[in-house]
Order: sequence, then structure tokens, then C-alpha cells
Amino acid sequence: MFRLPAPSLRGKSDVDNIGVCVRAGGEAFLLFFFFLFLFSCTQRERSKDASLSALKYALRTTPVKDQGKVEACWIYAYLACIETERIENYRDSMNLSPIWLVRNLLQEQASESYLSQGTMPVSVRGIGPDAERLLKEYGMVQWSTYCPDNLNSRALARLVRQKVSIAIKHRKGLNTLNEEVDKALPFIPHNLRKGFYLYSAHYTPKQFGESLLYGIKFTWLTSYIHHPYGKPFVLEVPDNHRRHALMNVPLDDMYSQVVEALKKHHPVYWEGAMSGKRKPSIDGDVTTLRQRSFERFHTTDQHAMAIVGMTKTKQGDIRFICKNSWGKEWGNNGYCLMSKEEFLINTILVGIVGKN
Repeated sequence: MFRLPAPSLRGKSDVDNIGVCVRAGGEAFLLFFFFLFLFSCTQRERSKDASLSALKYALRTTPVKDQGKVEACWIYAYLACIETERIENYRDSMNLSPIWLVRNLLQEQASESYLSQGTMPVSVRGIGPDAERLLKEYGMVQWSTYCPDNLNSRALARLVRQKVSIAIKHRKGLNTLNEEVDKALPFIPHNLRKGFYLYSAHYTPKQFGESLLYGIKFTWLTSYIHHPYGKPFVLEVPDNHRRHALMNVPLDDMYSQVVEALKKHHPVYWEGAMSGKRKPSIDGDVTTLRQRSFERFHTTDQHAMAIVGMTKTKQGDIRFICKNSWGKEWGNNGYCLMSKEEFLINTILVGIVGKN
């Protein structure tokens, strides 16, 4: 097992600190200076919320990324959680490459689609647990070593499907197909597959991925009443191509586990529906409303973000601070707030980050 060394946060310029860590009397205090103007998680235009009070918990993060036309928010959100977990609890700053996993996913799907004679889908859409699977399978590299820009995931998937279709027609075999797909996907710098140096240590992508996950555990939860609580079930959403099973728990339990994780300085993976300008209102039993919204397809696995903190309004209402992947021009420098009502109704699944 390769384990990352534990240097001081020498890469502080690489870390987009929401707060400033100050040492006093041997203890670390997080001083948070946030704008008075915070933005609704569901608006692209800026809006003022005068009801916000001082932030209660805020975790440090890496810079906000912009996924652009790459439909892989679930990968961006998953890696954002790992980046924050490494900073908060392992004292190292890692800026990771989502495109590395996107590329490996498309190459993997090309082989599967070929062998199934075109029946297996080629798409970069997925859910959080599959990002974890990809990281364990293909490892990881740093953002600085692999960050191709101006990508369009639909165009890449279409290109891969075309090559698969031709390979099937001419029965080219896997080796020829893999070589052609590899050339068609974003270029990988020379020898990156073989490894790179970080903090004077050499890592292959696989070793680096193992090191990132050392001591980190994701607990994947959902909450719906069409399956019994306390048992995992395969979540029936369009992007769960790999049929990942998640533990089904009562809604209050899922919410409280998110709050407790943040209090212990662990980020949380969030996946669900964005509210838009219509704020959800809870008029009746929230569990019933949530189930009805899911069954009528109002709540879907539309988007994913990393929850990296929480605050309270003057009225005492909790707001989760979410790190998005739509660039710094969106929301409040790439961040937004999510109300408890939005969370309870719109959440499809969460990944509770903790120590293994």
C-alpha cells in the first residue's frame, strides 16, 4: 500500500481556502470571512439574503472547477469531496483530474459496447458510487498533469460509438478498437500512464489513487419508502448504469448523518435535483412528499455537488454550503446555499465521508 506523505500545506496557493487557519496555543481555529451577499443554490443570477448570520462550519477546499460541456458533475463532486477530506484531515493539498476518470470510463465503455455488439451504452453520465469504482480501478493523476479543456462529453461519446460501430461491422477485435479509441480521446502526456513524481515520491496512477483513498470511507445512503429501511437496494435512476446498491435509511437519519459529518469536518457528496427558481415547500408529511416527487420524476439524479459546510440564518434555519462545478462565475464564486427543505425533497443520494 502506498501512502501519501504528510507534508505541511506548502501548496497553500493551490488551496482555495474559504477560511483562514490560525494557530494559537497549539489549537487551530477556523476564521471564516464570507460575503454578506450569498446566493441561492437554485439561481444563476445573484440574489441577496439578508437573513444569513455568521457561518458555523466551513471546510477548506481546492479551487472551483468548471466542467463546461462535460456531463460528469458526479465525478467532479466526488473528487471535490476527496480533495477537501485530504486538506481537512490529512493536511495535504491535492487538486485532482476529473477528465482522467472520464477518459477511462469512455475507453472502458468502448470495449463493453463492442463485445455486446453495440447494446451497452456509451455515455459519461453516472452516479457517485461509480466515481468511486472508477478511481479504485484506474487510479488518479493531478489536475496540473492532465487538464484538457474545451471538451464536449457528448461529442466524445458520439465519436466512441462511431468507432465501436465500425469495429463491430468489420470485426476488428478489442486490441485494434482500443488503439483507435485511445487516439481519439484527449491526449495523455508522454509516460503519464507509467507514473509521476509528487513530494519526491514516484506514483503510478493506480498507486496514487490507492493513496488518496487510504483511510477514507464513503457510506452511500438514500431514503425512499418503496423499499424497506435498513437494507441496501439498487437505486432506480436513469444514470445508475452499473446498478449500484445504496443503504436505505429513514430521512431524518440521512439528514442527521450529513450534519454530524460536517461537524466532524468531513465533506458530503450530494446528488439530486436542482430546484430552479421554484423553492420546495413542505406542506404535509415530508417522507410522503419526497416519495411522490420521486415517483412522478420531479426529483431525479440531475446534478451533483460537494457539501463543504453549513450555516444558520438568524431564524435558526440550517443552510448547507455546496461547492459546484460550474466555474467561479456561477453563484457565489462557485458556491451556493441549500435549505433544509431543498435537501429533504430534492436529494436522491448522499455519500457520507468518514475515516475507514
